[in-house]
Amino acid sequence: MNAHTSFPASDFSAPLRQRQWADASPQAMLCRAVIDETHDVKTFVFSAASDCMFCFNAGQYVVLHLAIDGVVVARSYSVSSPPTRPLDLHITVKRTPGGLVSNWIHENLRAGDEIKIEGPRGSFKLDGLPGEKPLFLAGGSGITPLMSMLRTLTDRASDLDLCLIYSARSPRDLIFRSELDALAARFRNLSVTCVCSRADPSWAGPTGRMDGPLLLRLVPDLRERTVYACGPEQYMKALRDGLGQAGVDPRGYHEESFGGALGGAAPDVASAVSSSVHFARSGLEHRCAPGETLLEAARNCGVYVPTGCQQGICGACRIAKLSGEVAMQDLGGLTSEEKSAGFVLACCSRAQGSVLLDL
Repeated sequence: MNAHTSFPASDFSAPLRQRQWADASPQAMLCRAVIDETHDVKTFVFSAASDCMFCFNAGQYVVLHLAIDGVVVARSYSVSSPPTRPLDLHITVKRTPGGLVSNWIHENLRAGDEIKIEGPRGSFKLDGLPGEKPLFLAGGSGITPLMSMLRTLTDRASDLDLCLIYSARSPRDLIFRSELDALAARFRNLSVTCVCSRADPSWAGPTGRMDGPLLLRLVPDLRERTVYACGPEQYMKALRDGLGQAGVDPRGYHEESFGGALGGAAPDVASAVSSSVHFARSGLEHRCAPGETLLEAARNCGVYVPTGCQQGICGACRIAKLSGEVAMQDLGGLTSEEKSAGFVLACCSRAQGSVLLDL
């Protein structure tokens, strides 16, 4: 961490410079402020090293590169601020018990500190939002990308019929609660309902876990809406089951998942398949052990690959495959266009024979 920084103070009276921050490589950012949201959630406000506007789409995420105990660690976090306010970038981080990065961020990242941020990334985004009746379904810290979407729509004074159902364990776990109440009071086309899964004497709102009957009770026109959902995997699974029970058309469902285990066992890359990875730019070659991922192969050779979730979700370890075949078990970290262009995810891809990577 830098105790002092040479970053210039923002001059909001000066003409806005038109350079846009939209580069996939890590960029130096300055933490301007830290905001306490709940007992275990903080929002961190960043500005760029040089005057620029943040160019991203509501719903996307960025990758933080942090030096923790002498090791560079990368983690992905959704942007919670809207692109309609382009002079700063907010990420909202929930402290996870035992989590290396979230605990370090909460305990160490302060206003005035400099870190590197990479992005923006992700195909879960607001542009091209279909239909006139979007439904946002959030569980826990999954509110963060949806909050970016809601802030964008309300900043634009959108006349869409907006509905948010936000689930949390208890009232004290509801992130952005006062702002959501204020937005719902100000915009008549926005309906906000918070649901707590645990009974609480102070809570007069709906309780329970998401299922078909509860969804239909809270959103009677559920089948007419386009759904945007985000939350931990346990919540997402219950949500998908509930939407299926309610008869929602899967074509109108879009999701971003936070964590969770891979949907099955790793593919069996038996020792009968002799595999190797060639790194084109580094000039290195590595013979793979059975079941070894491309990420593990790169690390064993000392080749740097940025990583985030390491589960095939976030897309941070995307690399270009120049030739060869891999077995990839991803959870939506690549778009169909990226797959067609030859990109693979290093964390969940295993070489099948000889593979050449653009690294």
